[in-house]
Amino acid sequence: MGIVIGILVVLVVLAGGLFALFKYKNRPLKPDYFEVFKTQDTTPAGKTGIFVTGLIMPENHSHAFFHNIVRKIFKVIVPWPFNLLAVKDRGVALLDPAHVHAREEFIPTHLEDPFGNDRDLDGTPYIEKYRQGQVVWVPPSSRIYLDHGYFLYKGRLCGEPSLCGKVANKSRLYYYGHGTKQRKLPHWQETFKVINAAFDRLKQKYPDIECRAETNMFYHDMKKKLHEMLDAGCETIILSSFMPLYSHFEDFNSGFRHCFEYIEEWQQAHPDKKVKVIMAPMMGNFQPLRQAFLEMLKDRLDTISEGSSVTVAVTVHGMPWDFFKWEAWLQLAPAYRDRIYEEVKQLVAKYKFSRTNVVICQDEFADPIWDPKQKYLSTNRAYWAAINDGYDYAIGLPIEFLSENSDTLMHHAMKCYEKFDQYNIDTPIDYPDWSVPFTRELVQGKTRVIYNGLPVGKYQKHVVEAFYQSLDSVISKWQSK
Repeated sequence: MGIVIGILVVLVVLAGGLFALFKYKNRPLKPDYFEVFKTQDTTPAGKTGIFVTGLIMPENHSHAFFHNIVRKIFKVIVPWPFNLLAVKDRGVALLDPAHVHAREEFIPTHLEDPFGNDRDLDGTPYIEKYRQGQVVWVPPSSRIYLDHGYFLYKGRLCGEPSLCGKVANKSRLYYYGHGTKQRKLPHWQETFKVINAAFDRLKQKYPDIECRAETNMFYHDMKKKLHEMLDAGCETIILSSFMPLYSHFEDFNSGFRHCFEYIEEWQQAHPDKKVKVIMAPMMGNFQPLRQAFLEMLKDRLDTISEGSSVTVAVTVHGMPWDFFKWEAWLQLAPAYRDRIYEEVKQLVAKYKFSRTNVVICQDEFADPIWDPKQKYLSTNRAYWAAINDGYDYAIGLPIEFLSENSDTLMHHAMKCYEKFDQYNIDTPIDYPDWSVPFTRELVQGKTRVIYNGLPVGKYQKHVVEAFYQSLDSVISKWQSK
């Protein structure tokens, strides 16, 4: 009996130790820059510079960009030790270009690695290694709704987590491959149009201001540009993210955190220099951003005849909120999302439609895996509710994106239009003129479902104004030495 009690005591102590280690390894990052954001002194001092970051997708495929996205996900939100297991290098991730989205195992006819090679380092085609039994099928993730599988060559390591290879390969073949006729994405170009336009206006008003911008997925370039401003004598750095809403995931634990780290690194090399860092308010706080979407919606509603029945789905990206109740986004969203929701309802009410409905929904994570009880409304279910209720129109108004990217054009579309008769994931998107909002119309039953696009072209001036106002609200306090 004494031995049994001893074993139980050891097991209890071991379990307690493992739990304590789990809690320690997954403790919140410090400092919490969201708390800093809420209490910071927002008055610049001395020579001032602006640094803008955010998840800005390159125009052409970048392996490094998607590698860093995967690493960020598992570093920022997936708990230890699961993140370590997920990012193991298990071999070379392969895809059959003709079956990129496959969710069931199949016999491939051609296999390529993330860099477009169809043969291994020894010159042997991967498809031959498959026939030799050296390549295995890896099924879709059980934690990602509508995920796809891939093939894994286990004969050697690839030099990065295999999941990074899987995602980068899909980007190469689909997002920047056969998924679009242009084989390019407009996000970088359209984002920097806004950033540079706001910078030009600020420089006219404040000629001595330093301005730089970089995607938060190119770490070396971020650090280089920040250090350039500091080397130029900036004593205050104003950080901003090109997102309507800030979040821990994109900003406080990612883009902004990296900026603080790079600034601290510079300060360690220059101990006699003091640098003040201010995080600018998010542009979603400023009315012109809402105006951009409201004008887009008005132009759409003006084309619909009186007596029609209309649903408007105000959509955001989405996260599994019940698992991330600490997320800054939850506190910051109402100032933008709820205001535009009320303004959309007021706008729709001005029309002589027979029936109207305005809802808030999310493209991602309101799915059977993360939200089995349907606590949150998915964009897909919002559309199907309108279809099943016999509405003439269901209009999607995506308010958390400012130009088209792989999510809006492809990844989210796959989920938003699930089970639509006219949606085919392999039909390439034709979007040659990025100065005109991309729209998509699908008819299901009697309902015309319309993706209303994003504020580029004639609507972009409002985005520029909102971004300018968010930055100027800080810089206007500038006390130049």
